[in-house]
Amino acid sequence: MTRPTFLTVLCVLTFIGSGYGIFNAITSYNNAEMAVGLTNDVMDEAMDEIEDEVGDEKEAAMVEKIMGAVTNGLTVENVKNMSIANGIAAILTLIGAVLMWGLDKKGFWLYLLGTLVSIIAPIMIYKGILGAMAGGGIAFIGIIFVVLYGLNLKHLK
Repeated sequence: MTRPTFLTVLCVLTFIGSGYGIFNAITSYNNAEMAVGLTNDVMDEAMDEIEDEVGDEKEAAMVEKIMGAVTNGLTVENVKNMSIANGIAAILTLIGAVLMWGLDKKGFWLYLLGTLVSIIAPIMIYKGILGAMAGGGIAFIGIIFVVLYGLNLKHLK
């Protein structure tokens, strides 16, 4: 049985995305301290600018609360834990795509598992608004790909 073109395109996109995900996970883990320091500096500068520009104290307090939640969630330990989770998710989705490339249905389930890891991990690691935003953003693309792969289940054995 030949692999449909649509499945081929999805797999190639996943090879690229998962490969980048693995590279990014390694890089993020190794540079966690620097990333957290830079993020905190940027957040401090942004907060100073917002305080200068926002006239309403309620708005300023709300923005400060949101930015504080982001800053509090971005610790070196959380960034490293998230990097490990992202690496695991990327490896699972990559293996899943390789199996689906060979028309093996087990690949779909591995891909689904990798997608679930990538959605649940930020919610559990970062918690609060930061976890919800990160998990939600990842969920959007992940669910689209799961649905698109699901449309190809009939071609997998």
